[in-house]
Amino acid sequence: MRVTTEKIVFGGKALARVDGKTVFIPFALPDEELDITVTVNKRDYSEAAIKKVLTPSPHRIEPPCPYFGHCGGCNLQIADDDFQQSLRQIMVAELFDRAHITPERPPIFIAGPAWEYRNRFQFHTDKNGTIGMHGFSSNTVIPVRDCPIAAPALRTVLQQGGLQKLFPHNKKMDKDRLHVFAQDAVVYSPARPNASARVNGTVLNFNVFGFFQSNIAVLEKLIEPVSDLPRCTRILDFYAGVGTFSAFLTGKAAELHLVEHNERALITAKQNLDRIIAEKNSPCRCFFHTVSDADWPDIPAAQLTYDAIVIDPPRQGIHERVLIYLGQAKIPRIHYVSCNPATFVRDAKKLTALGYRFIEYRLFDFYPQTHHCELLGIFIR
Repeated sequence: MRVTTEKIVFGGKALARVDGKTVFIPFALPDEELDITVTVNKRDYSEAAIKKVLTPSPHRIEPPCPYFGHCGGCNLQIADDDFQQSLRQIMVAELFDRAHITPERPPIFIAGPAWEYRNRFQFHTDKNGTIGMHGFSSNTVIPVRDCPIAAPALRTVLQQGGLQKLFPHNKKMDKDRLHVFAQDAVVYSPARPNASARVNGTVLNFNVFGFFQSNIAVLEKLIEPVSDLPRCTRILDFYAGVGTFSAFLTGKAAELHLVEHNERALITAKQNLDRIIAEKNSPCRCFFHTVSDADWPDIPAAQLTYDAIVIDPPRQGIHERVLIYLGQAKIPRIHYVSCNPATFVRDAKKLTALGYRFIEYRLFDFYPQTHHCELLGIFIR
């Protein structure tokens, strides 16, 4: 079946139409003529696989990674790097267009290295003890001896076949998920779970089983606008994790209040902030609240007056009770860091309905070779 693709939609698949019906095609680019076969046929749409690229995009390239199409980690290596960046910007802009929401200023795009950028990985094992990455659209474990997006220290381990040495068969933990962080050296679970990252000259400790950003180079570029706040009395750091953003806010407020449901992460955040404040001889006072997002509005600290909030929710976005709280608390400035532009757009629409002005968003290219990206949105009232 011959089709001509129209565009890439959020999620990284190309869209084409057959007799008016939408067809989604992975590993395709806009304006390509393809021979496809339908793999899934739903009432409103179909999914298809490419049998042959008949007329390729001028931006199509040969994927540099030998595992591309088998490993599920990347889906845009078929496009040159500049075109990938354009596609990610277009995909996000379309989300805003469809929601009929527009920032007051044009968006800004911030890129980093296209290769050898990823510091944090989760590898998987199967019942045979094979260690590798999950396959494309499957839980099959694909053994890998290289990964061109991995940080150099980890890439060397992969090329030397070192994963099996890091994770012997009797060391399987955490439901067959094996965690690795690499900056200068490789830190891994379960033998060496305590890691540290150097971010803009500041050392942040964390546990490799927990969350930490996967691209330190772009995280460093994100830190500056997130922490671009006037000096004030009190800042709220919501979904604070190990205190990554608060570490760069100690000179901006008399008080920092960190909210995080994960007690172990918040203990690490306290250790990080105590050390950083002592090193800087800062008068800033930090308060740590181990509470879920849903329960935050019910505790006394929620009744304090905050001058700004930095909020970095999980992929599902801001909890509905927190959105209601923001509408009632009328915090003058919101810096919203999002790992999922789709839920950010949903929340941005709600925040504007609550009286906030949507000033701008900045798109950060955290995950080259994929459709994923993160953004920072700024809201004021």
